[in-house]
Amino acid sequence: MVRNRDELGGAAAVELHAERVLELTRQMLRCARQGDWDSVMERDKLRNKQLGGMPDELGADSSARARQCLAESLEIEEKVRKLMVAERDRLGDESRKEMQLRTASDAYRQTSDGG
Repeated sequence: MVRNRDELGGAAAVELHAERVLELTRQMLRCARQGDWDSVMERDKLRNKQLGGMPDELGADSSARARQCLAESLEIEEKVRKLMVAERDRLGDESRKEMQLRTASDAYRQTSDGG
């Protein structure tokens, strides 16, 4: 059984894309929780490709399952976004601390060298 968009009816194709979007979004969350940001970005690209295969608006023929998958995907995406913000903030703090240590080290060297 081949399951591609061309061989499925409209509602079935939308449902298949929505399920794939949800699975990729779940994978993104798992990767984000593990700190595997490269994998998060890879899955996001795949997810965007799946989203590109869906209609801009879900019509009346779209299944409740497709709508449910997309709604859940949005909720999970928000969790991924929060993890990304936390990681960005952590990296920013780490960078600031490193700059402070470098500045202190440079000042110490200048003082100890008689600078």
